[in-house]
Amino acid sequence: MYDRLGYTSLIRIASPESVLHAMVDGPPAPNTHADDEADGNDRNNMCSSESEHIAINTLQHIQKLQPPHFIIHIFSNNGCFLWEWIRYILFHKSSYNLQDKLIGTIFDSAPAYFHGKIDGLQSALEYVGNKEQRDNLINMARSLNPNLVKRRHNEFWNGLRDDIYGSGNVPQLYLYSDDDPLTNVTYLEELIAHRRQQISRKERIWSHTFVSSSHCGHLKSYPAEYEHFVGNFLEFCTTTDGFKRSRL
Repeated sequence: MYDRLGYTSLIRIASPESVLHAMVDGPPAPNTHADDEADGNDRNNMCSSESEHIAINTLQHIQKLQPPHFIIHIFSNNGCFLWEWIRYILFHKSSYNLQDKLIGTIFDSAPAYFHGKIDGLQSALEYVGNKEQRDNLINMARSLNPNLVKRRHNEFWNGLRDDIYGSGNVPQLYLYSDDDPLTNVTYLEELIAHRRQQISRKERIWSHTFVSSSHCGHLKSYPAEYEHFVGNFLEFCTTTDGFKRSRL
């Protein structure tokens, strides 16, 4: 799709194991001091995370490409966990001086509200194709500390809902199904409505609901409609200067 639209794509996929790590640990909160981060925190020790590593590698790659601008297209919570790290590095640490080049973020079937419960994660792991790997991951999920999972869920959801790292002026497009067992439409639409209330320019928050498409299956079920909405969003993001953008 992006090739047809004239964009360069970088594709990054984190492993299912990284999702388990992200269920108990994510980027430090914006008000976390360096001393706190190095304070023997079990959560941070558990996850010098794959998502953080991929985020750093991706931003380094984008920096080498030197595009005038870029967008990020996220799939499911695995993509959201990676987005958390990219957003933290761009808008809190400012390590790569790329924050002004990010002109849009697309969320496909995300974020998914998982209630801070491990059984919801087990349902998501049913999508892992290899049975042996799936069984191992489910066993790992059952070993997670429920209190950490619940606390991390609240941080994750509120962080995306309130945009805690200050990327709120970047346009966002949410693509989701009205019948997705993993991404609950009621919670997601509440988040979208909250984002529109928060942002000064409400037209920067876009959304589209697909009928009865599966989790992350909207492009397969509705290819023309999906490309139409993404294309219109990209046009909105690029109208100021007409440059070609890199897409991640």
